[in-house]
Amino acid sequence: MVTVEVLGGGGEVGRMAILVRGSRNTVLLDYGVNFDEEGRPIFPLHVRPRDLTAVVLSHAHLDHCGALPGLYVSSSPPLYTTPLTAELAELMFRDAVKLSGYYLPYEEEEIRNALRQAKPVNFNEAVELNGDSLMFLNAGHVPGSVMTLMSIDGYRILFTGDFNLASSNLLDGADLYNVPRDIDLVIMEATYAGGTHPPREKLEEEFIKAVKETLEEGGSVLIPSFTIGRTQELLLTLIKHDVTEVPIYVDGLARVANRVISKYPQFLRDPNLYAKAMTYSTEIMGNYFRRNALRDQAVIITPAGMLKGGAAVYYLKRLGGDRRNAVILPSYQAPDSPGYDLLTKGVVRVDNEEIRVNAKVYWFDFSAHSGLEELVNFIRYFSEGTNILIVHSSPRNALRLSEHLEGRNIHVTLTTGEAFEL
Repeated sequence: MVTVEVLGGGGEVGRMAILVRGSRNTVLLDYGVNFDEEGRPIFPLHVRPRDLTAVVLSHAHLDHCGALPGLYVSSSPPLYTTPLTAELAELMFRDAVKLSGYYLPYEEEEIRNALRQAKPVNFNEAVELNGDSLMFLNAGHVPGSVMTLMSIDGYRILFTGDFNLASSNLLDGADLYNVPRDIDLVIMEATYAGGTHPPREKLEEEFIKAVKETLEEGGSVLIPSFTIGRTQELLLTLIKHDVTEVPIYVDGLARVANRVISKYPQFLRDPNLYAKAMTYSTEIMGNYFRRNALRDQAVIITPAGMLKGGAAVYYLKRLGGDRRNAVILPSYQAPDSPGYDLLTKGVVRVDNEEIRVNAKVYWFDFSAHSGLEELVNFIRYFSEGTNILIVHSSPRNALRLSEHLEGRNIHVTLTTGEAFEL
């Protein structure tokens, strides 16, 4: 018997953690965090690190990796992930310690311990585990992200992590076609089961139009963006459409992520376009350079994507008051985030300071997740006997997805702590 325990991500988006127990091996798939309204981390359920045969990290976003170093206080299970994800995760761990270190169960030493156990894997590579196996496939979510196909006690299980079936300027879509149709269980995220994303060509066209119109009117463009994945996709989109008449600046941790990703062209859809985007963009190295960047028209891409802090807030204070400028939000905005307040009220409150924004505000759905239509097609790819376990989704969205697939073996996790047996 194989048991699948949902240690995090049950009935919620975030703090992803799945434990798979077989007769010979116990494998932990991701170990992330969520954050409450005060910015304090919320962790997955506890697992004893010494019980783990292996840990797999799908990608380097904190909701999938943020609790992971805490496993390496006194134990050292091997950590399987791509070399790119390992480097990006190191950036995210250290940033988390800087911002929330008081609440985290790890420090620099545990980060180093975790990274020492990293066993680099590449797409389409298999690893043997005491008679069982793990195979890693492109997930199409962010550079270096993987889906994991497990063979354990004779059962075949696919864990998607976060995945995107659609190709983007940055990445090829998820590698579904190296997955057998008749596997036993799919553990899948359904973050965006609530709706279908717009066609990519139309999305890019409207985004570029908003940027160019702002520049033509004499304004600058601020794009608060996620560090990993979104920043790079936006850069490539700007360069693909020849938006090069003004400087493109990248600030915050995103500039470091850009450099790390440059080292791994094998994980990119078009390494030449990426190299061109790096050539045309300029890193902001500190406040002196920030002030210079504000003197003339520019496009500025910087974290934090939901305006919860970071350099984006610095620029918003200085650019938001001018009606000629534009603020473009290219990411999901959580209802409790300053970015959501900007979209709905035109006012942002950060650190007890109110920022009233007169600049034009846009939102574009540059999602790196599959939408409802893609998720339905994804499930239909598998045989009718395949069990589908939905995690990393609100109950409402997960149930909406299941309604489109009557007759399928779909199991919706409503709370963290649920278990599934094969």
